[in-house]
Formats: sequence, structure tokens, C-alpha cells
Amino acid sequence: MTDTKKAHPCGVCKTCGGITYRAESINQRCGRSPHGHRCSGKFANASRDSDWKSCTSCSGTGKQGTAPCIYCSGIGWNLSRPWVL
Repeated sequence: MTDTKKAHPCGVCKTCGGITYRAESINQRCGRSPHGHRCSGKFANASRDSDWKSCTSCSGTGKQGTAPCIYCSGIGWNLSRPWVL
């Protein structure tokens, strides 16, 4: 069975780098809890195709063999220009 390419996320937290696939989460507070404390950042809009580039290591599947891809953290995508958000 071949792994399929994942859809890109629609938002990213500007503080911790967390992602969301839910459009209603844009401009809302991030819910991640790294190191036991809730992140204080908000999700920025990154829904355009130009905001993301497919991970070249896993071909956008998010997997390298049976493990998550280490270059995209299993997302299958990387932000094309993270400093712009």
C-alpha cells in the first residue's frame, strides 16, 4: 500500500510552531502544552498553497518507512517562509 500525500495545514502558532487543520482556530489561542504549560501564542493564517512546500524527504506523506518524518515532524509539509507569518 502506498502512502498518500497529506493536505497542508491551514494555520501555525507563531510562538511554538504548532499547526492546525481547523480554519476556525485562526487567530485563536494555541492549545498546545509544551513543557507542562499552555502556549501563549495564537494561530496565524497559513492557508495559501504558497505558504507551504511539500517535504522532499518524505514526498509529503509524513512518513519515512513506518516512522514519522524527522524533517517535517510527520506533517508532510514545511512552511516556505516562516518569518513572514
